[in-house]
Amino acid sequence: MASRQPVNNMTRGFLGAAVLLCAIGTVSAQTSAPAEGGPAAPKAEGEGKQNPPPQVQVEPARDGFTVGAFTFKPGGRIKLDIIKDYDALTSEDSFDPRTIVIPSEDGGNSRLHARETRLFLDIRGPAGTEARELRMYMEGDFYGSGNAFRLRHAYGSYGGLLAGQTWTNFLDPDNFPNTIDFESPMAFPSFRQAQVRYTAKLNDKTQWAVSVEDNNSQITNPSVPGKAEYPNPDLTTSVRFGGTKGHGYASVFLGKARYRPDAGEPDNVTLWGSLLSARLKVYKSDYVYGQFTFGDGVGRYRGGVTAVPDETGELKSVGLTAFMGGYEHFWSARATSNFVWSVAQTEDQDYYPSTFNKQLDYTAINFIYWFLPNRAWAGVEYLYGGREVFSGDDASANRLQFAIRFNLP
Repeated sequence: MASRQPVNNMTRGFLGAAVLLCAIGTVSAQTSAPAEGGPAAPKAEGEGKQNPPPQVQVEPARDGFTVGAFTFKPGGRIKLDIIKDYDALTSEDSFDPRTIVIPSEDGGNSRLHARETRLFLDIRGPAGTEARELRMYMEGDFYGSGNAFRLRHAYGSYGGLLAGQTWTNFLDPDNFPNTIDFESPMAFPSFRQAQVRYTAKLNDKTQWAVSVEDNNSQITNPSVPGKAEYPNPDLTTSVRFGGTKGHGYASVFLGKARYRPDAGEPDNVTLWGSLLSARLKVYKSDYVYGQFTFGDGVGRYRGGVTAVPDETGELKSVGLTAFMGGYEHFWSARATSNFVWSVAQTEDQDYYPSTFNKQLDYTAINFIYWFLPNRAWAGVEYLYGGREVFSGDDASANRLQFAIRFNLP
């Protein structure tokens, strides 16, 4: 595939976002958005309430304890994962196709862990004499090194202002695929980082957000002494349309990476990406959803390499296109299934190393039963992944995963 020109790509990305926004202008917001990081409790048809991102509109905590005028609500969940791998891959606790062993080799493994257990503290209260609410939220899990407790979210919000660490504004917070696996499909930009964001409600169906975010990217250094730099923070903006039947979301980001050699001028490269996302109710409580992600350096929002040197040593951004599609079915008030498929493809370039990932595939299908409504579920999920590198070698992996989760009060 021929190399793309950055200006043309950026123009095409913004035009694509504009086309989506026009197309979804008549679409309405979902009434039963999934909970991030795991399946949400099923709701009967017609149940539920609008679930906008927390930084836009904050509702008082339903329970907890009060200190003065503020309500403190602790919570979280305990989750056990039972994993059986039938092929060789090195990510034991999550299903990451980037870790599938190439060349393919015999292998398998079993694993039990509770690292996805989470704890949070939600604090809400009045802000002076104004009607707006002040919210502070902190959350962590045990995916740190050696099962150490690590920070996931820590932010405060007041009106449209949010500051701290949470999901990037580049991500659609109402379109998480309900997988049991901790890893999400490769097309989903699952990334949390420090930021300051402002969100404005344009009308009853539309909101707009802009943010300045941390910019730490992974680049492959040229073969000359020097150091990587990240001179500017990322800039992101997003628009969400919604109503009663579904929602649409479009976002873009713009960033920069730099390599400064010990001798000579620094080498700068522009990073950009666009996300188009939609989730629609199609039958009773069932949903169909999809995302399309593309750009030069957009892989940084999945923890991927964003820039590499070409044959002359000049730094080039990595072009990536990714798609995710899925369907969520509600069997009953307690039972759900989710199917999702995703593919991510890297642009063809002669200067990529032979071991550089060319295509990654991710497929998951599950069944979940809430044996304690809103409080506990058990489920099983089949996962399939594929990995192809630029040498032409490829391999695949299969996993069966069981899980039991208890939501803390």
